[in-house]
Amino acid sequence: MGGGMGSYVKAAVVATLLACQGALAFAKSPAELVLVQRGTLPIVLTAPHGGREVIRGVAPRDTKRSGVAEASRKWGGARTSADGNTDVLASRMAAEIRKLTGQVPYLVVAKFHRKFIDANRPPDVALDSPAALPYYDLYHRSIRDFIDEILRTHAAGLLIDVHGQVKDPGVLMRGTVNGKAVLKLLRRAGAEAITGPDGLFGRLEANGFKVFPANSVALHGNSEDAGFNGGYTIRIYGSDNPGGIDAVQFEFGTVYRRKEAVEKSAVDAARAVVGFYESYLAKERGGR
Repeated sequence: MGGGMGSYVKAAVVATLLACQGALAFAKSPAELVLVQRGTLPIVLTAPHGGREVIRGVAPRDTKRSGVAEASRKWGGARTSADGNTDVLASRMAAEIRKLTGQVPYLVVAKFHRKFIDANRPPDVALDSPAALPYYDLYHRSIRDFIDEILRTHAAGLLIDVHGQVKDPGVLMRGTVNGKAVLKLLRRAGAEAITGPDGLFGRLEANGFKVFPANSVALHGNSEDAGFNGGYTIRIYGSDNPGGIDAVQFEFGTVYRRKEAVEKSAVDAARAVVGFYESYLAKERGGR
C-alpha cells in the first residue's frame, strides 16, 4: 500500500511539472504582451494598467506578501485592478495624433493584466515571479530607449502616462508631481506651457475635458491630488532626473473611459496634445 501511495505522489508531481511546462510552452512572449511602437514625433504615450491578458506560468501577485504593501505606499499602494480602457485610449490617441500630424508618436502599452505585473511600480513590488521579469523589462526598456532616442534627435519631448481614476468620474486629473516632472518645460516656457490657453491642460480644457486642478490654480505647491499627482513612470523618467524628459500623467475619470465615450475622449485628447506640440515642441530643433 505504501509503495502504491508513493507511486501516486510521484505521478502527481510529474503531472504537475508537465502541466507547468505546458503552460510555459503556450505562454505569450514579452513581445506579444507589450505593444511597442517606434515613432517619429517627440511624444511618448505609455499605458501600464489597461492590459487584459493572462501571463501563462505567472501567478497573480500577492499584494499582502511581506514588505509589499509598505513599499508600494509611496507609489499609490499595491493594487491589482485594471484601469479600464486606458489601453484603448493610448492606442487611439496615437492613431489620431498620426492622422492629425502625419507623424507617429512613440507608444508603449502593457497588454498583460495588472494582477500579474504592475508596470507603474518599481520591480521589487511590481511582480512576484521571476518569470514575469522579461515582460516588465521590455516595457521599461522600451520607454528608456525611446526617451534616449528623442533626446538625441530633438531638443525637447513629452511623455504622457495614461491612467484611469474613479475618485472623480467626470474629471481628468493632472499629474506632474506638482511641476517637478516637467521641470525643463517650465524653465523653457513657463507655467503657461501647462496651464495656459495653448498649454497642455489648457488645450485639454478647450477640447471639453474638466481638468483638476483647474488651470487657474498655480502649478507649484501641492495643488495636484496627492493620490494621482504622478506615479513611478513619470517620477523616474521626468525631466527633473538626469537624462529625463518632460512627463505628465493623465488620469481619465470613468466618464471619459466608458465604452460609448472612449473614442471621443481619445480624439479630443489627441487634438489637445497636437495643439500643445505645435505651440511648444514643433519649433524646437536639434538633440542634446
